[in-house]
This record gives sequence, structure tokens and C-alpha cells, in this order.
Amino acid sequence: MRVMGGNEPVKDIETIVKNQDLISRRHAQICDVALKLFSRKGFHRTSVREIARGCGLGIGTLYSYINTKEDILYLVYRRILETFETRMLKATHGIRDPALQLKVALEETLKIYDECQDAVVLLYQESHALGRQGLAGLFEVDRTYVGILREILERGNRTGQFAVKEPHLLAVCLVFLCAVWDLKRWNLKGYTLGAVIDSLTSLVLDGISADRAVEVQLR
Repeated sequence: MRVMGGNEPVKDIETIVKNQDLISRRHAQICDVALKLFSRKGFHRTSVREIARGCGLGIGTLYSYINTKEDILYLVYRRILETFETRMLKATHGIRDPALQLKVALEETLKIYDECQDAVVLLYQESHALGRQGLAGLFEVDRTYVGILREILERGNRTGQFAVKEPHLLAVCLVFLCAVWDLKRWNLKGYTLGAVIDSLTSLVLDGISADRAVEVQLR
């Protein structure tokens, strides 16, 4: 089966089964079970046999849909990243104003991070377990997500609303900034999601405002 990242094929997961609909359903089922087990026990301490049992499949049947344990981790990661991309595109679709579009994009990103806390922590902790090809696939999906934010920033520059010298650099930083809600949650227990959204969106939008840049120059 050809796994996609963005619009380009980035990884082949060998499957004995050739029915694409069945493969998609089984991969979704495997992802659901694996994510729970990986989040609770860690990738290395979870066996393929446990995942098969959780899916109600024999281990031989499970291997009809994946080739290695790393394939399962890749499927989990791909689902996480593609969820971010799909949700953000849906939330920002049709918004013409770059400032409002960026605000909505950041809000949606933080909401997804809140909903997928265990999955995001897993992504950061266990990505080293993927092989080179698996990582290349994830990087492609990540670049697509960053590219969406970069395009918003560049459009804001063109319309005169933003003053961003390095749109790509800022887009990468924004993704990581939102991840703080998951990665530093132990130190953010006194904050609500709404408070974090308000603070971070205000910080970003005020900081890149072209009006703000002019104001600073005039001081």
C-alpha cells in the first residue's frame, strides 16, 4: 500500500491484503489500539502480539496489513499529523483576512493539541524508533502543515498586515509553540485551554502586526 504525505508518495507499507478499503479500515483499527498501548506502555515495551490481541486478530493476520512494528508507529504518527492538517484546513477555509485566518489556525492547532495530548507526547518521545524512510514521510507531512502557516504569514505580509522577516522560520516556531501545551502541561496546570489560546494568539498577532512594527520604529 502506498502511504501518502502531502501530495506525494513517501512510504510503502507492504501488505499481503490488496483490498484498499479493507486495508484502510484495518489500519485505522490498528492505529486506535496501538496508540492506547504505546501511550500507556511506550513503543518498545508494547509487543505486536498485544496490538493484534487488542484488534481481535491473530498475529499472522495482523502481519497481512503491516510489515514491521515500525510500520505501526508510522501509521500512528501519520494519522496524528494528517489530523492536524485536515482540521486546520477545514477551520481556515474561506477566510480571506490573514490576521483572522492565522488566529483561527492557531486556535484550532491548540484545540487539537489539547484533544491529542497523549498522542503528541508519544510523537515527540518515540520518533527516533522510525527508520529513515518513515521519518522522511513524517517530515513531508510536517512540511505541508508548516507550509500552510507560512502561506498565511506571506499573504499577511503582502497585504501589509504583517511584518514578518522570516515567514518559514516563524511558521516552524508557531507549530512548536503550540506544542508547549502538551509538552509542558505539568507546568501549566493552573491555566485553561481558553486562557492559553487567548494569550498565545495575542502574543503572536501583536508581535507580527505591521502597525506594531511601525510604532516601534517611531519610538
